[in-house]
Amino acid sequence: MSEFQSSGNVKNIIIAVLVIALIGVSGVAIILLGGQGGTPTTTTTTTTTTTTPPGEGLTLKILTRHSVAIQNAYEAAFLATSVAEDNNITDITWQDPYDNFWDDIIAAGEADVCWGGGPTIFDQLMVDGRLYPLTSTLMQAAAARVPDEFGGVDMKRNNTSNQLAWIAAAVSTFGFTTNNYFLDTWSLDSPSSWSDLGNWTYGQYLPLLPTIAISDAPASSSNRRCYEIISQGYGWESGWDLLARIAANSQMPGGSSAVKAAVDNGAVGVACSIDFYGYQSAADRPGVCEYIVPSDYTVINGDPIAIAATSTQKAIAEVFVDWVLTPEGQAVWLDPSALRLPVMEEAFAEPIPAGNEDLHDVIYTAYNLTKTYVGLDFNDTESLTVSNSFKYYFSAVLYSAQTALVACWQKIVTARMNGWITEGEVATYAASMSDILTVGAYNGTITGGTFNLAYAQYLNPWLADSTVRAWYQTEWTSAAIAQYNAVAATVPTS
Repeated sequence: MSEFQSSGNVKNIIIAVLVIALIGVSGVAIILLGGQGGTPTTTTTTTTTTTTPPGEGLTLKILTRHSVAIQNAYEAAFLATSVAEDNNITDITWQDPYDNFWDDIIAAGEADVCWGGGPTIFDQLMVDGRLYPLTSTLMQAAAARVPDEFGGVDMKRNNTSNQLAWIAAAVSTFGFTTNNYFLDTWSLDSPSSWSDLGNWTYGQYLPLLPTIAISDAPASSSNRRCYEIISQGYGWESGWDLLARIAANSQMPGGSSAVKAAVDNGAVGVACSIDFYGYQSAADRPGVCEYIVPSDYTVINGDPIAIAATSTQKAIAEVFVDWVLTPEGQAVWLDPSALRLPVMEEAFAEPIPAGNEDLHDVIYTAYNLTKTYVGLDFNDTESLTVSNSFKYYFSAVLYSAQTALVACWQKIVTARMNGWITEGEVATYAASMSDILTVGAYNGTITGGTFNLAYAQYLNPWLADSTVRAWYQTEWTSAAIAQYNAVAATVPTS
């Protein structure tokens, strides 16, 4: 999964500086074996075991995609336990970069625990040998407390040696959060499905007022899972058609936290959302914000926790993972700053802080409802085989080329609003606008092709190389802009 497997000493030095800046630690050496084209290369690293001077406490290093609010809630709760005291753990350092930096941080030995971000990230870490097998007596006991399945979805994953690699620490669904005040103000129907978000009515105020908020695919693993749900549920080509229309109706303000803020603040009427962001929005703005599980497709995810293979503090990493998977540790998810569904029902039997009783009941109701969902039979293997291709094609075609995309979609919407085209013609023009792109060969080593599922799978490992990736993204963006402009020129203006 390494994002930085390319040649050149200068690039390697820049990478090392970036990673050191990210983690705030000096003197970390990153060993990168760069390829010159041809077969993608692998990253290797050498780690050394460190010892703690007498009298000093231990600092646990956690690599995460969880929000700062969740980090703060868990740090305060854990460090206050006798478990932390007994094991001389006195501090936690958190790193929460985009997942494309994770390989290099783990390779540098700067993570003990990996936590949150969804199964695809952790499956890739597992394939790349970045996760330490959870085979100890302590880890096996922790795993035994977690159900094997939730809503028919696996909550644990074994590696190719049939060793436990990660365990779900929370459960998630994916959908969208609405701001009903915004929708009412602008006379927009409340959506119930993903397909509703691609309706031309959500684009009637473009370009001044996008009505939906989403993230660029590399910026949010949870939003990206929403996009993958659409592509798998509707099929590859129809999925990309719908994604193009949704992106045209949207602003892309940043990561998932920025997307949440947009709907919370009433800047948009709908935002792609993992369930706990939706619960938080609804709790903070009762009667205004609402989390909706789409009627067409959703997915139940087990959100993993694991131990980094290069950690020099595996014993205390195991202590933390074990505690997270106790009723006490699981109950932290019910804190108002977190509001996530625990993977263990025993969390709901823990003491409830005064004033949180109603919120506790809301989350317990959501927990029991989630168990009844019949979600999309999401193909995690397929997701893993296209993870790079999917997010970088999305970024090139729907994010970097969004100005041209919106201009094209606006012409289609305007034509429909004025009665110059029919509903059927809207679909025809939109399909041409989102038609899957074709690019040529790269540097005599990578075959060109049309971005169908098979080609995305072929191209996926090559896009780990930043030079290759930059070339393809430039080609895709240029081709997308040309396609949007060409389609726009054919739309009737009277």
